[in-house]
Amino acid sequence: MNDGIDTRDKDGELRLTIMASIAQEESRKTSERVKWGIRRKMENGWVYGNTGMLGYEVKNGTLTVIPEQAEIVRRIFHLYVYEKKGTHAIAKELNADGLFTLKGKIWRQSTVCGILKNDKYVGDLTQWKHYSTDFLTKRVVKNNGDNSEVPLITISNHHEPIIDRETWDSAKIQMEERGAMSREGRKYSQHYWYSSKVYCGKCGWAFGVSGQKTKPNRSLRCVNRAKYGDNPRIDANGTDVGCDIKSINEKVLSFCMKYILEHIQSSQEEIIGDLLLEIKTMQKDEKVVDIKVFENEIENMRGKKRRAIDLMIEGLISKDDLKEQTAYYESEIARLSEEMNQSQNINSVHEMQIDKVKSYINEVKKTAEINAGNTELYGEMLERIVALENNAVDFYLKCVPFGFRIEYHIKKFNQQRKYDIFIDSFSVVA
Repeated sequence: MNDGIDTRDKDGELRLTIMASIAQEESRKTSERVKWGIRRKMENGWVYGNTGMLGYEVKNGTLTVIPEQAEIVRRIFHLYVYEKKGTHAIAKELNADGLFTLKGKIWRQSTVCGILKNDKYVGDLTQWKHYSTDFLTKRVVKNNGDNSEVPLITISNHHEPIIDRETWDSAKIQMEERGAMSREGRKYSQHYWYSSKVYCGKCGWAFGVSGQKTKPNRSLRCVNRAKYGDNPRIDANGTDVGCDIKSINEKVLSFCMKYILEHIQSSQEEIIGDLLLEIKTMQKDEKVVDIKVFENEIENMRGKKRRAIDLMIEGLISKDDLKEQTAYYESEIARLSEEMNQSQNINSVHEMQIDKVKSYINEVKKTAEINAGNTELYGEMLERIVALENNAVDFYLKCVPFGFRIEYHIKKFNQQRKYDIFIDSFSVVA
């Protein structure tokens, strides 16, 4: 009607098609101009959306911390990272304390997960997480960062953080580890100091609490045995199932852990001496390469390459000679660059190894102040436990780069339904 087109005319359909094509092209150009403007503002740090995020408010494209909400965010990260609680337990605790989400609803596991995964809480800003595929259908899809035309825009240290970088990194690592456990069919929990840290030495499956869960009788059994019985075999799908390893009591684990800590405390000077000797051995055996030598040699080759080009320009060598010489110099530069990178990697690994051993020394020194009978601290120090056959068990702690193997036997007093634990042997394992 606006353009005066009458479709009954002979050229009406043609004119309508042309006008529709022009309008569509104008719409496409407008879409591109708008996207370009949004992208430039994102790259400059302007914040889009985020009107409903706990802990922050958006004003004029800037994120500002809301102190009372930020405390809830810090509490969630603390419960997850340092108290080792799961997202379901955290949500349950927040609801029990009468706290609500930003929308006034109860906390759920998915809500807690969303906060733990949001990099804005550490001060980073990632935008363009969703985009429309085209200007006609306007279908919105998640941006995985694999489209070069619509890249994820990330700015580090963009605004005031609510949590520190160390806590954020630790939360990220723990989420990956707990997720891996879930995919393997094991449920993460932190009910006891040894939860999710005891493994079977025969089949590699995790141990879980079985039977009565009252403290005097709490025992752990291989999950593989609990699910498939004590007859090791291969099922119809070709999977190894079943395990005949015996269960182990929590009292045994606590007794062994206390024994190990007492040993570390009494042998602290000897252990530190061995660790210091390990540092000296690494420093002696590992040759530190001077990178400057490679840099000078590479620059020398580049200089020869430039001189060969000058000789060709002056007519002293042919183009074929130049091509041959250039190929040689480039291969030498590539070789030297590769050797330099390998040397840098060696130096870097060497420094990391030494730093790791030094951290072990600091942790061993801290054990002098620990009460060996305090089971609450066991979980913080424990890396993993491997239950073996014939009343043997391996303990791996975070404070030393080796493990401890303990062989024990139990003497029962049937009338009193009690028993004592005796250590038969104690040794170090790799």
